[in-house]
Amino acid sequence: MARPTKTEVLVSIVGNDFTLAAELAGELWDARVKAEFLVNKRRAKHFEYAKESRIPWMVLVYEQEIKEGVVQLKNLEANIDIKISRAEFVEELRRRLYP
Repeated sequence: MARPTKTEVLVSIVGNDFTLAAELAGELWDARVKAEFLVNKRRAKHFEYAKESRIPWMVLVYEQEIKEGVVQLKNLEANIDIKISRAEFVEELRRRLYP
């Protein structure tokens, strides 16, 4: 069955930081990764949207990740979680998406 979207990565900002969401998505777009972002205070909304759209990867950013300068990568299909520095997340996703 075809996926409803070509999006490969959902940048999920739990809170209301649109600037950070646009920055992270922009970095992915610059690297030619098909990404979109969602900014919502309700964590469940992010997962519902990704599952409904069958988006394989999420970049999750909570307050703690912002403080630590990291992002959390989550592969919904394989149930893999990786915390990685913000500076390295694009290259890590590219490596996993296009082996």
